[in-house]
Amino acid sequence: MASITFKEICKVYDKDVVAVKDFNLEIQDKEFMVLVGPSGCGKTTTLRMVAGLEEITSGELYIDDILVNDLLPKERDIAMVFQNYALYPHMTVYDNMAFGLKIRKMEKSEINEKVLNAAKILDIEELLQRKPRALSGGQRQRVAIGRAIVRSPKVFLMDEPLSNLDAKLRNEMRTEIIKLHKRLQTTFIYVTHDQTEAMTLGDRVVIMKDGLVQQIASPQEIYDKPANEFVATFIGTPQMNLFDAELIMEDDEYKISLNGKRMDMPNKYKETLRYKSIKPQNIRLGIRPENIIITEKTPESFEINIDVSELMGHEMLIHSKLYNNPIIIKASSRLNIEVDDKINISFVTDELHLFEKETGKNLL
Repeated sequence: MASITFKEICKVYDKDVVAVKDFNLEIQDKEFMVLVGPSGCGKTTTLRMVAGLEEITSGELYIDDILVNDLLPKERDIAMVFQNYALYPHMTVYDNMAFGLKIRKMEKSEINEKVLNAAKILDIEELLQRKPRALSGGQRQRVAIGRAIVRSPKVFLMDEPLSNLDAKLRNEMRTEIIKLHKRLQTTFIYVTHDQTEAMTLGDRVVIMKDGLVQQIASPQEIYDKPANEFVATFIGTPQMNLFDAELIMEDDEYKISLNGKRMDMPNKYKETLRYKSIKPQNIRLGIRPENIIITEKTPESFEINIDVSELMGHEMLIHSKLYNNPIIIKASSRLNIEVDDKINISFVTDELHLFEKETGKNLL
């Protein structure tokens, strides 16, 4: 199989359009790595540089400790699955899957064995004599993946392979891709703009924005400890609530002032801030919707008026404003709450996020 190393990789178009800048990453053998970010962040360009479909402007790319910057795509032992399937419409499923092996002049019996084995893995054995036009979107995607499997590549590259499928099929195919990775034990690099895919598929996730890496970590770490405000709001549905606030010192203790109301913090936060010698400053205070509690009126609580409530089955999303800032709260759908009701809320202080106002960097 294969490990992949990116060292200071840059991609520049037309001398001044920087698509990817200072990209550094080590992907371990058999790891499932997901690149995620908004459109134009450089994730697909990065994938195409691994495939050899884009020239690297500067930096070094290694596959299994072999420098591949100047190797042709066919010399890299990778297989790529595209968003649009890229199947030959005049060929049967069998011939689509076998085509690459025939080009390599592989023995007919070996081609047959590989195609049938891949078809069995993907549960498309009964589709082998059909042509693409007779297949559903999900079936076409399975064929595209099967065409990659038969080559037994060192690395699988997937560029938004589920984006053309409906929601139900996307959920099903996510599960199938997880099973496929475990079965094949091959290195996967998967590009998506969908945070759900990123969080459910990846062993680790690379968050990108404007060609720059924002954070590389496990899905849980990214959710719990976002590196900056961008990551915090990009990952999580609904996104994190954010407020302008102040980090202050009162009686030699760090506290948060939100519109003049003082909020205490856990000792672990105070110790971290003290260790980092963080000075009192204006901050962005973040709290996820599930970490806001509906409570009785107390000196620490905030009173809000319910603008909208969305029933989501076992939970509801409450939309309101706090000091003229929009706020979303996740609550039990069993609560008897209606629009225009006034309720009191408090924040789970163990789950607060503090971001530097100017840079967006997480202070904790």
